[in-house]
Amino acid sequence: MKQDSDNYVALGFGKDYAWIDLANSLEWNGFGKLTDRLQDPAWASHIVKHWNLAPPPPRPAPLAQLIALRTLLRRMAEKLIAGEALDERDLNALNSYLNVLVRVKLFQRQNGVHSELVPLRPGWPWILSRIAASFVEMMELNRPDRLKYCPNEGCKWIFYDRTKANTRRWCNDRTCGNRDRVRRSRSRDKTTTRTKSSKSD
Repeated sequence: MKQDSDNYVALGFGKDYAWIDLANSLEWNGFGKLTDRLQDPAWASHIVKHWNLAPPPPRPAPLAQLIALRTLLRRMAEKLIAGEALDERDLNALNSYLNVLVRVKLFQRQNGVHSELVPLRPGWPWILSRIAASFVEMMELNRPDRLKYCPNEGCKWIFYDRTKANTRRWCNDRTCGNRDRVRRSRSRDKTTTRTKSSKSD
């Protein structure tokens, strides 16, 4: 299982927020090839375990609900990235995922008593609510203006820029960033070759 967890992180997941992982489960490989990771029944369990959202639920992941939440999150992210306000329809839709019955439970920790929200009915509705809540957490506790799309048209990866100056451009500088540098270098080489050819003529 550790190898699966390592692969999950190696693929670029598990670094920002749980909702970003779900949004990026519709993944382009940088060259336009699309992979829907939700079609892999094991993938949903990776996001649950990595973010400690809940104990493994007893039934398979509700694919249609996960896809619907992913669509909603991507749409809301697009608006935030474009500097637009979230509309009431989307907020109501997000609220529908947050609407689960919970109670406060106290736990004894080494540093004292700790309280947590515990679902009255554990399972996928609770997990979906936690993913939705991570989007709310980003808006409340952090800066939504740091939310970005990778500018590689063949990627479309959503990421949260945690650099001090908010200057991160690529989802991964070693992949999409490097591909862009290679493309620009080849373009310059072609321009130089055409210029030299024109002069020689």
